[in-house]
Amino acid sequence: MALAFVVATGRVAGAQQPVPPLTPLDAPPRASSMVLHIDSVPSVTANVPVESLPPFERPNGLLLRPGSFTYQLSTRRDTLVTPLGQRTVVVSETTFAGSPAWLIAESRTGTAVETSDSLYLARADLSPSRWMATNGKSQLAASFGRDSMFVAMQSYQGRTSLVTPLPAGALLTPGMVERIVELMPLAPGFRTGATIVLFDMSGPRAIPAELRVDRDEQLVLPDRTVDCWVVVLHGGTLEERLWVAKEGARVVKTEQATAAGVLTGTLAP
Repeated sequence: MALAFVVATGRVAGAQQPVPPLTPLDAPPRASSMVLHIDSVPSVTANVPVESLPPFERPNGLLLRPGSFTYQLSTRRDTLVTPLGQRTVVVSETTFAGSPAWLIAESRTGTAVETSDSLYLARADLSPSRWMATNGKSQLAASFGRDSMFVAMQSYQGRTSLVTPLPAGALLTPGMVERIVELMPLAPGFRTGATIVLFDMSGPRAIPAELRVDRDEQLVLPDRTVDCWVVVLHGGTLEERLWVAKEGARVVKTEQATAAGVLTGTLAP
């Protein structure tokens, strides 16, 4: 959403700069929905005793619906607001390897480096089948088994591939995080364990995390007022807040504190 949901400052990768890590959670100046620099603002609440949380259960994927969603992105530092372009998420029905599937396609435009993600999920249980992503000239492709992931990455530094264990229910991209949160039985006191996956050039890392309803709130947007659940996703030093409309169960706003300021995504009407 954000899986990608989150916690970072971004830099444009030039020919002499290191390739940014790849991650599911959104970040400024988010050259990709798969890019995140982990230099976040420390958070006491992000250190979650995940062992005590209820286990993550994938929602019923048959309840997902096709649609297209555009989020306007910006960062705020003190009174300075900086536009960061927009992120578009398109959910469509398709097939993968002959089986019914969902395709969650994301693109980021309006920045120096445009990016894209395509994530194929099994129609029934939303388990991942294939993930492809681009960030400028950097590319990632991953395929998934029952409890493992095969990853191939290519950048100006060369190519690398590996196989790594992957916990069931891992959250991979911002669009996946948002759509799964929308299908959860949100209510006061709701909380569950989760796993987010971070990528850097040494390979992927699975990070235990927590998803919980923090409160309900009447969110005032420039063009409307929306009654929302405020859902917090955090693990390690990563923390993101998602405002989910009670009517229609749609993520209408995301926010995270970063070293560069507060990153906000707002659903366009």
